[in-house]
Amino acid sequence: MNGNLTIINAASLVCISDRNRPRAGKAQGELDIIRGGAVAIREGEIVSVGTTAEILKKYGDDTELLDATGKTVLPGLVECHSHPIFAGNRHWEYVRRLEGASGKDIRAEGGGIWSTIVNTRKASDEELISNTVRAFNQIAAGGVTTLEVKSGYGLDKEGELRLLRLLKEAAQQTPMDIVVTFLGAHIAPQDGRSTAEFVESVKKEMLPAVAEQGIAESQDLSCENGDFSASQAKELIEISSSFGLPVHVHADASSDSRGWRTAVEGHALSADHLTYTPDEEIFSVGATDTVAVLLPVAEQFYLDERKANGRLFIRNNVPVAVATDYCSSFQATSLPLTIAAACSWFKFTPAEAIVGATLNAAYALGKNRDRGSLDVGKRGDITIFNCEHPNQLGTAIGAPIVDKSISRGNIIWESMNKI
Repeated sequence: MNGNLTIINAASLVCISDRNRPRAGKAQGELDIIRGGAVAIREGEIVSVGTTAEILKKYGDDTELLDATGKTVLPGLVECHSHPIFAGNRHWEYVRRLEGASGKDIRAEGGGIWSTIVNTRKASDEELISNTVRAFNQIAAGGVTTLEVKSGYGLDKEGELRLLRLLKEAAQQTPMDIVVTFLGAHIAPQDGRSTAEFVESVKKEMLPAVAEQGIAESQDLSCENGDFSASQAKELIEISSSFGLPVHVHADASSDSRGWRTAVEGHALSADHLTYTPDEEIFSVGATDTVAVLLPVAEQFYLDERKANGRLFIRNNVPVAVATDYCSSFQATSLPLTIAAACSWFKFTPAEAIVGATLNAAYALGKNRDRGSLDVGKRGDITIFNCEHPNQLGTAIGAPIVDKSISRGNIIWESMNKI
């Protein structure tokens, strides 16, 4: 595990060079492919990228060579939206949705996020860590090298701090790099506390404790009708900024809540979901540095009446990322499948979706300085696919085409299937 590796003979070395900002507009579909490419990693850091002949001339004799003949080499996949720590299973809710039940109906029948909160509070630490590590293993099999994980199923100070602590403990049992996010304002409480009282508890109790303990790298919050209003979300964004915690916003997932505008005006790293963001709001907000994180599998699972207007975001020079939204409702573990789903669901090109799962996802996490692209000086994080061209990530739907995952120059996952 010395972090020294030279990858050679890649049919497609997909660099996605970092231009000091997330990719948007036309640039979202540019992959910067080197045919017969190679990359040299030393002590966990990329030191050279080029053709195989160029790299072998400089770095051919001093370390292990990994032959990627016939394969596509990407920056390590970045999964930028997941909720892996919870107890209980809500599979019956999906059946009820298919039968025509509404979210309100399901909550009346004892389902919804609140049911997960109740089950999570009852679960032992050991059960929650076991569930989380199982999710980590499944997600890693999809080629992910960096994984963002949220709390959010505690919904009070003690519960949220517990989940953040357990996420840190579970992170020691995976070779993926885990990025921990505090999600206190996930949904409005259903235990008698008013929304206003709960927002005050997030501001005055939870956030100060999270910041003091240094137990999370960012705050996520919901800006959703029925949960937290745009004005309440703005309050939470402002207090988070005062603690030096960057922000993500669950926005417009079930209705137009002004979540996209609120996130952008608050300089959030990302706004996620955006299923019901009005076209007029996308037009009026215009180009942004805030990344729009779209969740195609989630939209299909929730049987939404509409889908996020991914093409309009791209046309308006908004950087777009894609993610699985692994959560208690449905356990989507495959980021490659999500890439393929983004193509068919949003009519993205494979290149646009791939940028959304690498460089733009890294920007969405504030991790762009050291990952998301194959640039000299960045971490040696690589995902290798058993296909000759990256377009095949859009057509090999559900196929086990991940060959290897590499973190800081060390192989952390390898397929047993040689295809």
